[in-house]
Amino acid sequence: MTEPEAEVPKERWDSSSGERQDSGTAVIEFIFASIVLLIPVVYLMLAISQLQAASYATTSTAISASRIAARDANPSEHRAHQVADMHFTDFGLADVPIAIDYSCSGPCGQAGSLVTARVETKVSLPGFPLLFGTKHSPHITLRASHTDVVATTGGR
Repeated sequence: MTEPEAEVPKERWDSSSGERQDSGTAVIEFIFASIVLLIPVVYLMLAISQLQAASYATTSTAISASRIAARDANPSEHRAHQVADMHFTDFGLADVPIAIDYSCSGPCGQAGSLVTARVETKVSLPGFPLLFGTKHSPHITLRASHTDVVATTGGR
């Protein structure tokens, strides 16, 4: 007997070609490796895309809110929240808590003064609200601000 035949069991050795037969574990190894590597990558992509969408929605809301305040002497927070809900719905995010605050660099509504809108929102990572509940799930806070100049003293 040669040494390779002594090391490999008889059922794994092909006597006609003198080579070892495939034992069939490659499929199992491929499936296991795919699951171990693919699931975290897919989750990471979902989380990043949700955070990017929330970032775009927060920035769009800040721009719209400052423009609403610059065009109106008495900015309506109700109208700003309606616009914010529209932006977040457009990006696929519903029931996200949104806080909008205004500040002015002079008298609000006076031509030439600056109006700044600050928007803050908390976005939960995908899947965590199902595990921990909506109130206790881990979240990431996103903030955006935008400043606009009040062009006229009256609304258009």
